[in-house]
Amino acid sequence: MNVFIFGVGGGGDVVSALIPYRQLARRGHVVYLGSVVWERRVEDPIPGPICNDSWREVEVINRWVSLVNEKSYAVRGGRLIIPQIVRVAKVLGTKLFSLCLEGGSKGLFTALREISQSHSLDAIIGVDAGGDVLAIGDEEGLSSPLADSISLASLVRLKREGLNTSLQVVGLGADGELDPAYLLSRISKIASMGGLLEVGGLDRDMALLLEDVLANVNTEASRIPLLAFRGTYGEITIRQGLAKVFVSPLQAVSFTLDPEVVIRDSMTAKAVYESNSIDEADTSLNRLNLYTELDLERDIYAMFGEKASEIPPEVVKSLRSRRVQKRF
Repeated sequence: MNVFIFGVGGGGDVVSALIPYRQLARRGHVVYLGSVVWERRVEDPIPGPICNDSWREVEVINRWVSLVNEKSYAVRGGRLIIPQIVRVAKVLGTKLFSLCLEGGSKGLFTALREISQSHSLDAIIGVDAGGDVLAIGDEEGLSSPLADSISLASLVRLKREGLNTSLQVVGLGADGELDPAYLLSRISKIASMGGLLEVGGLDRDMALLLEDVLANVNTEASRIPLLAFRGTYGEITIRQGLAKVFVSPLQAVSFTLDPEVVIRDSMTAKAVYESNSIDEADTSLNRLNLYTELDLERDIYAMFGEKASEIPPEVVKSLRSRRVQKRF
């Protein structure tokens, strides 16, 4: 079986995607790995995802996809960026697929469909660290709905086109946005509708791989499943003190779900389903009174420019709080 696995939200989601990647490879399947590439502000102060026009030393596959290697890098605002996917490629010693979100849900769907056709895929699995992809859209604390919603909508569209797709969530609450108890309730609801496909998680072999990768990758949410597996228990702070996560063995568990069932309650994925650009998708979420990760990045960059990566966390918290209260 040929399978493509990708991180749905950018940042370190490519690390979480290594869990099913290793699991399926051990079973003898041909597995390809990729990720939406959208670096966090501390790495890249320029707003928005990284796409083909920013990449260097890559093989361009199509408008929305590039094949990156250990020598690849991006140039953003004159600054050289080494995205997390490149660091993972270096550890694995293989080429990985960079996915661009600029084309919205339809653009990502087109990108994934072309990969499916060129590599004779039998299945595509999207992986989310933290579980925000399960949000309905009205949750307090939801702060990065855009990338997840575009990815979920694309997985659903692919499934409706006849391709076997699934969604895996790793490290419930690991990004400090939604409470693990709430996410468990969402999974239970999805399970009651027949949408829970598998429950799995880390083992020693996967933990060793994650240790090797995490020695080279800058991620917090995708590090937490390993901390949980190694016995960390209790509250830790992430995002420069902006968020707290209670780490327990639960974060080492993964849940694989049917995206067609997940989208039934997802106002956000439904809102971006027909989007042809990331701006169109963002506007659709604004209409739901959501302040997205792209809105925050643009506001911060407008205020601080290239120094956006250096601003203290309390400034980010204050800005987000004001904009959420104001709404759109």
